[in-house]
Amino acid sequence: MYGEKMDISDWISIGVAFITLVATIVIGRFQICQNKRLSDFEHRQDKRDETRHAASVKSQAVSFISKNYSNRGLIPLCAIAAMHNDLYYYSREMYREFCCMTMEVQNCILEYCKLDLRVIEESNIFKRCTNEVEKVFNDILPQEDDSPFYDNFKYISNSLDTFGSSKIPTDSINIDNKFSNCLLGDTVPYYHYYIDEFLSASFSGDNYRQTISELEEIYSFKTSKEIEACQFVTTLAMRVAIYGGKDNGKRYGCPGSYDGENIDNMEDLFLLSLFEMYTRLVLK
Repeated sequence: MYGEKMDISDWISIGVAFITLVATIVIGRFQICQNKRLSDFEHRQDKRDETRHAASVKSQAVSFISKNYSNRGLIPLCAIAAMHNDLYYYSREMYREFCCMTMEVQNCILEYCKLDLRVIEESNIFKRCTNEVEKVFNDILPQEDDSPFYDNFKYISNSLDTFGSSKIPTDSINIDNKFSNCLLGDTVPYYHYYIDEFLSASFSGDNYRQTISELEEIYSFKTSKEIEACQFVTTLAMRVAIYGGKDNGKRYGCPGSYDGENIDNMEDLFLLSLFEMYTRLVLK
């Protein structure tokens, strides 16, 4: 009898184990199906979120370009403004609005404009750019000359920090032709004419070369108002980058010459100068 009871107990145990196994399998399959349905739902949700996010980015980018369409040639300067200091209160609303956007939207705007320029995290774009300009400029500067890029390029930084919202003092330079290697007649040369002459002769190795002191005299660098000194040095740095830089075949834009947009104030001039330095000397 005892043996028979043990046999029954064994069968009961086997039956219970079997039922437990079946229940475990059923529950497991149910959990697998449930997890799959949940995973599929989350995947669909993620796709919807990605689609909505992409649509939002596109909408913000298109809205910005449309709103600033007449000044779209200045969009590269927006990128430089954001990389230089996105917390700065720029006088142009266009720059401020661009700086308030996420980097993803900013780069979407640049992509829609078919530009190769991209906004990236830059710890000190100003220092990187001015260091490169100084290297190029020192290579062409006669040893007896002193560079106007002293005190950490203060005249360039002050173009933004001190005079950012001020109008650019002048777009021409009226001076005696004795300083020029060309005959201009009664024509008043554009502002950077003599800077271009100086740099052209310096980079070409021409025997006729002004010294930087002569160039400073033409622009009254040491006797002019500070804003005028800032215009001279900031313009000089920009032209050094243009003459001394290399074209890497990329399309970065041409602010101020794209579609009649104006470089009106010292803030624009600062950003344009930094743009030329960055695209021609830093992005190699």
